Amino acid sequence: MKKKVINVFNINLAYQDINEDKSPIIFFIHGNSISSASWKAQLESGLLKNYRLIAIDLPAHGDSEGSSDPDGDYSIPALGKIVATAIKSIAKESPYLIAAVSLGTNILAESLAFNLNPEGIILAGSCLVGEKYTMDTFIYPGTNVHVVFTEQSPENDVRTYASQVMTTRDTAVVNEFVTDYYRVKPQFRSALSTSITQQQFNDEIELVASLNKPVLMIFGKDEQVINPDYLDSAPIKLWNNQVYKIPGANHLVHIDQPEAFNQLLADYAGDIFNTPE
Repeated sequence: MKKKVINVFNINLAYQDINEDKSPIIFFIHGNSISSASWKAQLESGLLKNYRLIAIDLPAHGDSEGSSDPDGDYSIPALGKIVATAIKSIAKESPYLIAAVSLGTNILAESLAFNLNPEGIILAGSCLVGEKYTMDTFIYPGTNVHVVFTEQSPENDVRTYASQVMTTRDTAVVNEFVTDYYRVKPQFRSALSTSITQQQFNDEIELVASLNKPVLMIFGKDEQVINPDYLDSAPIKLWNNQVYKIPGANHLVHIDQPEAFNQLLADYAGDIFNTPE
């Protein structure tokens, strides 16, 4: 495993690069206030050993730098542009998939507006918005989701939120979640929140639909933050014509049920790239 850095629009983005001599590539985009470390079970999976695996730390997260222009760079479309630029620079001519979770799915959708051409995408714990698919229709009330849109929250609130997005009670995993939360650089969460309040986002459903390639859609069946059924009838071309809902998994489905998640990802990648098991 190598930790590398790429400079995009004067922001040094860190990323983990596994099997760097392999192709095709699977890129991983994490969610709000976590980091590339959350993809550990995917990066170490034997099921994905034939692919180059790249997990990027979003701006202001993990080992990546923050922006000197938070208001300009921390909206979802701006983050999409940054991620798209990084992926194109790293991938060059290699074919690739992009997997994303939670806020990462919004960023992935927005990135498609910047001439990205993935062979397919994986959306986990999706939060896509567009037309009738508004946040107030699919975010469950009564959770601590406010912590990831607040500049700094008390640790007990963050730990409560961890229990609402993951079924796992593994102390190390929960502690890493909390550590990642407090590693986020200043102004990210507040600037992101302001941009969302100002509706600085596009029709992400349409952006994904316009890709016109089969999408692997995965939710945790025990989701507590997002209604896992809200995209069942969305106009998106689904792989195997279904939305997968994994039992025993919450919002961060790739952490809660990594074996089931990795098997789906491996099957999807094998189908898309026509690679042997």
